[in-house]
Amino acid sequence: MRSLRILHTDSSTGLGGQELRVVYEALGMVRRGHAVVLAVPPGSDLQEYAKKHHVRVEPVSLKRRRYAALVFDFLKVIRKHGIQVVNTHGSLDSWTASVAGRLSRRKPIIIRTRHKSTPVANSLRHQILYRRLPHAIITTGEAVRATLMEEQGIDESRIVSIPTGVDLSVYRPAPPDAKIRRYFNLSMQHVVVGTVAFLRDYKGLKYFVEAANLVAGKHPEARFLIVGNGPEEMTLRRKIKELDLSERVTLTGFRDDIPNILAAMDVFALSSVEGEGLPQALTQAMAMARPVVATAVGSVGEVVKDRVTGLLSMPRDSEGLARNLSLLIENPALRDTLARAGRELVVQSYSVEDMLNRTEELYSHLLERHEPGFAC
Repeated sequence: MRSLRILHTDSSTGLGGQELRVVYEALGMVRRGHAVVLAVPPGSDLQEYAKKHHVRVEPVSLKRRRYAALVFDFLKVIRKHGIQVVNTHGSLDSWTASVAGRLSRRKPIIIRTRHKSTPVANSLRHQILYRRLPHAIITTGEAVRATLMEEQGIDESRIVSIPTGVDLSVYRPAPPDAKIRRYFNLSMQHVVVGTVAFLRDYKGLKYFVEAANLVAGKHPEARFLIVGNGPEEMTLRRKIKELDLSERVTLTGFRDDIPNILAAMDVFALSSVEGEGLPQALTQAMAMARPVVATAVGSVGEVVKDRVTGLLSMPRDSEGLARNLSLLIENPALRDTLARAGRELVVQSYSVEDMLNRTEELYSHLLERHEPGFAC
């Protein structure tokens, strides 16, 4: 495919799965010869992470009181970089960058990427945002795609599921990381159950802690890691103290060595209660041949086939989550079977190269239909 000039926009100031996908996709497209720019809030975690990985950034003050000014800001960015593809990710930036794209003389194609499975009201406002402004919509899972089509009445030809891909050169099977275990006072005899998440309410981490409390009563060898930071951190610390789990459950804070962290785990758990597309940490753990226990939310069930590639629990069910964790702690052979199957699935269908191939195919298809409108 010929080189493209691509603009990604995101009004988020945090650094969770959505924001990481933006950077990973940008890096992948740059490797393939495309020119990529990120328009993000100045001083945001996303800006700093992108700069750290040498992704070109245009800081844009994404505040609602600047709504009209933002349209002009994005028009300037589109003109400055000769943008051909605008891919939006947040709410505020999707409105303003999409309007700018429609107004621009360059007439770029506009993509709205929808990461989450939270409901979208079928209002006139959202009909404009999803039906009228973008030329196409990307979701991060088939379940998210199906929900959005049902809620918004979007024709299936205009919406495509492209899950976030895993870099298989980084996330690959590895023995338990003894160095990481020592750092967190874990021995090689402990069975380590861990999760990786931006600590938001919808990640359901209080249920993970409650499940850890139930498992700890049966399995003194079990230890638990919660990896990440976010607004729920203090709430989780209070709950861990309340349940007297300080010796069993460790909050690690933000880590940028996720492959090593996952390698230190025997079991990966996802306790989300809503809002998920297809979480990256889940497929990364599967790529590393870690057996997974996950809640049936969003598109999780597309990769976690119960008793085949992992174990599924119902959301907000601490006891069910604990039963599945205990089952894996008690059955090393089952852990191995699920780990191998999970790894094979990710290799076959969820690699970063597959994500980039499908994204390029979508861009190419849309460019063929809209290229006559481009200005030179």
